[in-house]
Amino acid sequence: MADIASLASTTLAASETAAIGAAFASATAANPQMAQLAQFNNMSTKQFDEAAYSLNYTQTGCYRQGSLPVALASNDTCLPGWHCPNSNDEYPPQYCPPYEVCQVMRSGKATCNPQGLYEPKVCADGHYCPPGGKQELPCPKGTFCPSGSIQPRVCSFGAICAAESVRQIVTIPLGLMIAIDCALAILVAVGFAISKWRKSRPKKYSTLDAGDNPADDIELLRSPSMLGRSASPRLSVSGPNSPIPRPVSTHTRRASGRVDNMDGCADDDEVSLYDDDSRLEADFHTSPDFQRFIRSMSKTIETNSIGLSFDFEGLCFETKKGKKILQDVTGTMPRGSCWGVMGGSGAGKSTFVNVLMGKAHNTGGTIKINGWAKDMSKYKKLIGYVPQDDIVFPELTVRENILQSARIRLPSSWRDKAIQDHVDSLIACLQLSHVQHSRVGDATHPVISGGQRKRVNIGMELAAAPMAIFLDEPTSGLDATSAATIMRLLRAISRLGVTTIAIIHQPREQIFYGFDQLLLLAHGRSVYSGPTEDVQTYFEGMGFAFPQRANPADTLIDIITGDGAQYTLGSRRDTEVRTLIDEWKSKGQFGAHQKHLSVTFDGTMPKRNRRTSNQSINSTAEQEESLRRTMRNRGASWPAQVYYCWKRAMTQQVRNATSFFFEIGVGALAGVIIGLSAFASNGHLFQGVYHEPFILLGSAVDYSSTPQIGLLGAMAIGLAASAPGFWVFGEEKLMYYRETASGHSRSAYYVGKLLSTLVRIAISSLHFTVFLGILATPLISFQMMYAANMMYFWCIYGLASVISMVVKREDGPLLAVLASLVIGVLGGVAPPLSKVKEWHMEWFWRLSPGVWFTEAYFTENVTPLGYLYQLPLASKAVGFTLGQYGLDIAVLFLIGAVYRIIAYFCLIMVHRDKQR
Repeated sequence: MADIASLASTTLAASETAAIGAAFASATAANPQMAQLAQFNNMSTKQFDEAAYSLNYTQTGCYRQGSLPVALASNDTCLPGWHCPNSNDEYPPQYCPPYEVCQVMRSGKATCNPQGLYEPKVCADGHYCPPGGKQELPCPKGTFCPSGSIQPRVCSFGAICAAESVRQIVTIPLGLMIAIDCALAILVAVGFAISKWRKSRPKKYSTLDAGDNPADDIELLRSPSMLGRSASPRLSVSGPNSPIPRPVSTHTRRASGRVDNMDGCADDDEVSLYDDDSRLEADFHTSPDFQRFIRSMSKTIETNSIGLSFDFEGLCFETKKGKKILQDVTGTMPRGSCWGVMGGSGAGKSTFVNVLMGKAHNTGGTIKINGWAKDMSKYKKLIGYVPQDDIVFPELTVRENILQSARIRLPSSWRDKAIQDHVDSLIACLQLSHVQHSRVGDATHPVISGGQRKRVNIGMELAAAPMAIFLDEPTSGLDATSAATIMRLLRAISRLGVTTIAIIHQPREQIFYGFDQLLLLAHGRSVYSGPTEDVQTYFEGMGFAFPQRANPADTLIDIITGDGAQYTLGSRRDTEVRTLIDEWKSKGQFGAHQKHLSVTFDGTMPKRNRRTSNQSINSTAEQEESLRRTMRNRGASWPAQVYYCWKRAMTQQVRNATSFFFEIGVGALAGVIIGLSAFASNGHLFQGVYHEPFILLGSAVDYSSTPQIGLLGAMAIGLAASAPGFWVFGEEKLMYYRETASGHSRSAYYVGKLLSTLVRIAISSLHFTVFLGILATPLISFQMMYAANMMYFWCIYGLASVISMVVKREDGPLLAVLASLVIGVLGGVAPPLSKVKEWHMEWFWRLSPGVWFTEAYFTENVTPLGYLYQLPLASKAVGFTLGQYGLDIAVLFLIGAVYRIIAYFCLIMVHRDKQR
């Protein structure tokens, strides 16, 4: 026997010699054949192999004939999670060479039945093995037992767990998801029903309301009842029923508006529109809506006049590249006046208006507001600017768009009831009561007419009770009737005392004569500034003739662009623009056409104004202080602005129900796809190296399945959330520019929008997590998996926000998707983080949220199996640090917050010129 043991040591490893000797000793005592073999002291290796192969499994404890066992311990040792039913101290656990089928199963990360009588096995799926390993008990109902369980795991409340379950199917999150979806569907349906009811209920029209019937608009054109008289002095209102004092105009208004028709006679309808000032003033006091609106206006003004006056002397503007846009423009615009600014392309109209309202800073000359030189950009809450394009929120109704502007820009001391009344009267004045509950729509899906959209655009500025309003081509793109309606509105605004300045381009004759005053620009210089009724006389005095049947506005544009040769009379031959500029500067600048001019080129005051200058100094100083007081009182508080912006954003989401449901549907589909990829694993997403001494019984390790779930999950979330995250800010930049230019708080807008995304993030991540959890059933709890997924959604939304601030609208969604895929790939899976550490690049990978997301998944799926596997080996192999789930989630939140901080700074720094 000693010789056989010695022979065995020449062919087997030293660690196996003792086990073989012990096996043969026991076999010799039980079998005479073995005793006989012991007599052969000079047995060869071949003879020994033949003798060993003849042994059956009852003699060695292994089931495979001829196999020799390897003792795994010196006594009956059974590790937690193992089943050792037959071993004892005399026959301790042993390893037996497996059959081919078992070998294949183990190489494929599966387990097989014991290959010997004393070989342990991992506790089977759906069973648990109490300490000692002598029992393998089925999992009772309400619990589940993955492979290698030492005790049943209690299923979550409401989860489906039949007897001998390997995994649990959570149902409470599924039920919660279904309940939320039903609630959202009901909310959308109710909102749609309410909107339909509002539109269908009987409408109570104001005396100022008109439908979309052109006949109604023509009738309103013939009746000037909607036009009031200028209201410059501050109104003293002691109560809601107090009589409104008769407004007093601060400047002389004359508007002939008389148009020569083909017969050489004036059109009576057009004359009635503009000539009868006394009738306009009388009708103003009979309009209850205008009375309410002017009463509201007066409450917002701390000065003794509603409008602002603008004096500009030697005004110049030069670009950074040295191009001169404006040169030596001098003039005055009294409060309550209605101005039209005209000129050819490149004449400097938009630049002049931008400089006047503080959007651009003049490079030369001075600007005085109410007689004081000041930076108008600091007083932007007191002015309104209506861009050429109708920049409104298409998802909101007419009333909601106007009400939002009023709530944010009116004094914070106003109660909501007063704001609502103010908006009601304004909507009536705008003739929008019949469509106030209709959505505005956009160019691709219009809901209201173009003229109505333009009035909404103007109403958003009037809602803030401005002291001056600037408009960029308010009638462009409108039909004749809509343009006339807009013109009536502008005149009515100026008669309230609000200084109205509009850039106008090729207006029809009726619109042209609707302006009280006219400023003509050519090559950045003024060629006329004065009453509209006098412009024809002025140019006729210079030798130009105006055809009777032609639009005088068209004739003027031809003349001031140097194309006026066809209109010359007599000896007039010089039509150069430079000549027109010089003639205005020498003859008309301070003549009868500029009655209100208060400054001159040499900085002195015209003689006709010097007498009253000293008398007005005290009142001007008082007005300056009251102007500052008005400025301080304007605007809602920061928390209120956050709330209103959040409320508006939530309303937009409800109205865009299709895109919202599509977003959460994509999130759910992503969870289904990733879950199906892991469904066959039956929840077994990790296979490691067993603890000593059962290493030989191990299968092929599986360190990749759990990280791959993290990688695929990160990429799926990126695809589902990147585009929606981009559109949060990418689709309404123009609206943001408009609001910030009018004094809205940038941070309040940003925080309000940010808060509105939390609901989307929470619901989308819920759908993703529910389906992933039901199909993949990882060991990580639903709560922890949901937290990790939600934080990664948070990061993707933040990353998409950064992209939305710096790229064009059409390029943004694609770049957002690509960026989300990049940070997903940098998740530490391929290449593994362990390899990255060898490159000394872990710090770069750690900048990506994908690493922390995957690490959180890996930690919570692997840590519960620490009693069964050697986790430090797994951690070293993949490079992830175990046991820091809380840190992983915190860093994910921090990265998402950093993305948003970067996005905010990009928001306020990119295109700063558009935010002034």
